[in-house]
Amino acid sequence: MSWGEPAPVLPKIIYASRTHSQLTQVIQELKRSKYNYLKVAVLGSRDQMCIHPEVSKETNSTVKLYMCMAKTSTRTCHYYNNVETVSVANEFTNGPVMDIEDLVKEGQKQKACPYFLSREMKKNADIIFMPYNYLLDPKIRKMHGVEIEGNIIIFDEAHNIEKICEESASVNLRSADLALAIDETNQVLKLYGKQDEESESSDVQITPQDFGPDELLILKGVLLDFEKVLDDIEIENKAKGLTREGRFIRELLLSARVQQGNYLTLLELLDKVIQYLSANSNSPFQRKGAGLQTFADLIKVVFAKNQVHFVEKMNRAYRTHFGIEESKSKSNRKVDEWLSKSDASSAKQVKTLNYWCFSPGFGMEDLIELKPRCIILTSGTLSPLDSFAAELHVPFPVTLENPHIIQEDQVLVAVLQLGPNKVALNSSYNNRSNPEYLTSLGKAIFYAAKVTPHGMLVFFPSYPVMKSCIEHWQNEGQWGEIMRIKPIYVEPQTKETFNTVMKDYYKAIDDPVHQGAIFMAVCRGKVSEGLDFINANGRTVVITGLPYPPLNDPRVILKKEYLEENRKAAKGKGLTGQDWYRLEAIRAVNQAIGRVIRHKEDYGAILFFDQRFGDPNIVNSLSSWVRKLVKRYDNPGKLIADMRMFFKHAADAHPVAGIPRLPVKEKSSFSDSGRNLPVATLGASGGLTSGNLVSARRKEVRPHISLGYEPSLDVSQYATNVKPVSPKPKSSLFENLNSISSNVIDFNNQRSDENSDLSISSQPFEPMVKKRKLQINMKYGQLNDSDVKPSSCTETVKEVKPNDYLMQVKTVLCRTNEYEKFKSVLKSYRSDKDISILFEALRNMFGTRHKNLVKGFRTFVFEKSKFDELCLQHGFV
Repeated sequence: MSWGEPAPVLPKIIYASRTHSQLTQVIQELKRSKYNYLKVAVLGSRDQMCIHPEVSKETNSTVKLYMCMAKTSTRTCHYYNNVETVSVANEFTNGPVMDIEDLVKEGQKQKACPYFLSREMKKNADIIFMPYNYLLDPKIRKMHGVEIEGNIIIFDEAHNIEKICEESASVNLRSADLALAIDETNQVLKLYGKQDEESESSDVQITPQDFGPDELLILKGVLLDFEKVLDDIEIENKAKGLTREGRFIRELLLSARVQQGNYLTLLELLDKVIQYLSANSNSPFQRKGAGLQTFADLIKVVFAKNQVHFVEKMNRAYRTHFGIEESKSKSNRKVDEWLSKSDASSAKQVKTLNYWCFSPGFGMEDLIELKPRCIILTSGTLSPLDSFAAELHVPFPVTLENPHIIQEDQVLVAVLQLGPNKVALNSSYNNRSNPEYLTSLGKAIFYAAKVTPHGMLVFFPSYPVMKSCIEHWQNEGQWGEIMRIKPIYVEPQTKETFNTVMKDYYKAIDDPVHQGAIFMAVCRGKVSEGLDFINANGRTVVITGLPYPPLNDPRVILKKEYLEENRKAAKGKGLTGQDWYRLEAIRAVNQAIGRVIRHKEDYGAILFFDQRFGDPNIVNSLSSWVRKLVKRYDNPGKLIADMRMFFKHAADAHPVAGIPRLPVKEKSSFSDSGRNLPVATLGASGGLTSGNLVSARRKEVRPHISLGYEPSLDVSQYATNVKPVSPKPKSSLFENLNSISSNVIDFNNQRSDENSDLSISSQPFEPMVKKRKLQINMKYGQLNDSDVKPSSCTETVKEVKPNDYLMQVKTVLCRTNEYEKFKSVLKSYRSDKDISILFEALRNMFGTRHKNLVKGFRTFVFEKSKFDELCLQHGFV
């Protein structure tokens, strides 16, 4: 560089990911790296960063935007006014790297707006973090002043780019939104009619100065004309709707006098009216411009560019679709309340206008035109790369597909094709409501939970599928059986409760009362992407089905048709509609299974409980690090045995990330309080042994969880390196009282013969709602339902083994910390032989809920006839 020449401008790095939570994880890693000296800015929305007490309470993002604009333009926001002074402080120019949470805390401390502070920090930042719709959506990109030219763009989690590109370029308008926009315009017009009356009851305090009644009348005329055009569209098939080519939307707007020459003027007027309504509407019941904003968004998308070639491209990439909403959803009720009386009769059938983009390359080409230095796309689930590049319509001169950082012994990948009751596991549309399938799936999840240490994730194809499965398991009693193993948390659909549920799940993982926890979620949901289930937070992930998009959804149908048309025009090149449909499901699966393995020492099991994952075409579409490890199972017993051995060896080989090591004796013991219990019997190396599985009946925190019995699953034939169980000499109840350690079920050494003391009952789960008499199962001391109503205590209970009985008692009483009391009662009875005092104590401890434990004590009493009389007298027969 010669003297006098300007110094070269160094490029900035723009790092974009899907959500703010993902960005927070990246920033935390940057803080720990040697590059933490770099200047960093993170852009977020007002939803995350606004601290104004009035504006931050607003739930509608658009209204929040205009309220903020009104206060900042009039300098009535104290936090905004302090930004210029605070932004030059050292903690923002030369201070440590801050994420959104840090910035908000500092903004509250300094009484300065974090949202505008981040924009000031962006000017001198070396790295700028932002959600990637800030880059791909032209409206948001312009709003935040994101500079693209000459800068380096990194898209993390780039598998979502296709969807974001399409959604940011699409828009939909409901007839209810249009009716609301007309009503909002009428309310502002009424203000001019009342301004001379000096009415104190007026909804607003001032007359708008930026526009007059004549402009409002023009706006109202445009809205009424467009409403009439939309009403005149006839939809014969309400299920399929009506589809027209992309340019049809411009013809509709032209009928309402909106065209190339005046749309900018109309957008400017709309912006002024919306800002006025937002700034002067303090009551939540007043109009705040939501309907007008939706109409403005439609115009912005349709007239994004106006070159002739661009309009032709839009016509090919877009479809104009009209549909009918048969019923109102909760999210639309507030909007529909503003419908005029003339529209009230049609409120149940709201017409929708959808302007859908089906070319993700549309948004990417727009970004490339802004001349970035380079664009880098990274993700663990971009494969197959060829089809991904073809969808984006962007050439990638450099591609790289790396192997996973972990070793093969750190992950177990299994496809379970048949459930424990020999019913095929298949979550296809035609089979997912089959009761036998639902029961079989529940049993498979039950057994996987038993051998999974700590956290377990279960993913369903959709919310409706998850809901139907949960309802079936609750009705059949399986839900309670699973809850005996681990507490269950279910992904909510609302943003407000999601964080609370996640915190409860993580707390349950760390709580020694529990054997870990289960989180049930959906593919493509909040849990399946962006959350980090590191180490104990997620040891097993279960995929219950293929999350295909809704087959009859008009948008899905049109997308497949669009791809077929493109393929035909390209003479057989490009994705087919069916290929895209399959890849949509596989990419969602790849994201879900990626929640478990989070670093080089982590380990976990990936279980596909759907026989369709055994299809070679499906397997070959999975991530490369997964597909080569897939193993198919037709018998769940073999899978459970392999899982147990896998977790044992993984904990041995990776102790840093493994289960916390506990001092181990020949038998692990329950503490008297029922707390601080090991998840499983640990061998000398600290891992799960293949010979024993502790059914840890820890202190109950959920009153509706009941003791039940376990369904059968014979895994003995698959046990390896297991010493046979030696028969123990018979002993009395009192001799075993202090030596019994825990309710251990020797799951690997079960014998299938009927006389085996450790064989698991072959009965299926029974509904918890059915009230049946209970009896002590002589084989292993578990509580089982009986279809035969007993007539006497002696007919119900035969001789019970002391160890079996004490294990069952301790399982129940550890929950109420009364096991010591039980021991004291037995010692007293041994000395005084008072059967009446003993029976009363047993009745108070167990009650009618566990009456079989009262009746089961008959084996150990000295006066059996007296005991039978007491059972009969107190209704224990």
